Amino acid sequence: MTSELDTTPLTVAANRSEMREFMGPRRRWNVWAGLLVLYAVATAAVAALVFAVLIVAALVVEAWGEPIRDHGVLLSVGMAACLVAAVVGWVAHAKQGDREELFRLQRFAAANGFDFAPEVKDPDLPGLIFQRGTLRRSSARLRRFGPRPLEVANYSAWIAKGRAGESLSWSYFALTLDRPMPHVVLDAHANGRLPGTSSLPGMSEISSGNGYRLFCALEAADWARSLFTPELVARFAGPGKKVVDVEVVGERVFVYSHLRPLSGSDPEMWRWMSETADALYDRLEDLLIT
Repeated sequence: MTSELDTTPLTVAANRSEMREFMGPRRRWNVWAGLLVLYAVATAAVAALVFAVLIVAALVVEAWGEPIRDHGVLLSVGMAACLVAAVVGWVAHAKQGDREELFRLQRFAAANGFDFAPEVKDPDLPGLIFQRGTLRRSSARLRRFGPRPLEVANYSAWIAKGRAGESLSWSYFALTLDRPMPHVVLDAHANGRLPGTSSLPGMSEISSGNGYRLFCALEAADWARSLFTPELVARFAGPGKKVVDVEVVGERVFVYSHLRPLSGSDPEMWRWMSETADALYDRLEDLLIT
């Protein structure tokens, strides 16, 4: 069963020796992260000192009879320096958190028979979200093979739009069957339109209700309706009641999340994904056997 996962490694913090060993193959990343933290601390200290000096100077000048507002530029510079230091410090803290989460995911993968890859560039996947943009990459990818394969990752790409562009950010988990299936898309209203659903060749919207739109070829409509039973669709509201989109394409089934990352250190999310994957496998195997 897919849902029998040991989630303990996701909740146990890493000690320093474990993090050093984990970061060993990534020395360049480790050095730059360390420099970023050092820069943040140094910048914050200097900015705080400068701001304190400016405040004291302004109070002294005020005592001499000159209003503080006449020295607004100096105070603004000090406040700006503190703001920059705060932003840099926040980025450094986030980087440290990312490394910790990647370590926990690698440990979780080893305990549960997954392959782990921190990053995969230009993933060769057939789903709708993977066909657009540049700088495409999957991050924190876990894959497990066997009777019921499961792949989980976060995904991002850059979409050219006008003079600038926009970042496409999704997460997914994927099932793999042993035979091709009709192309079907279950699109959640709450997530907006899934990229690509507005121009699906040979596919029509065959139903719309319960918060979802169902797209497929007309000849596959009965199969699609049989797959997405009310009981199965009810499972697509994950932790925090964040709904997902589903795409069946070729031999793969993708469950997409737009509002919350799936590959992370939340045990509840992993339990939900595992149980939902098992429910999908059960339903698909019933349909493909009959």
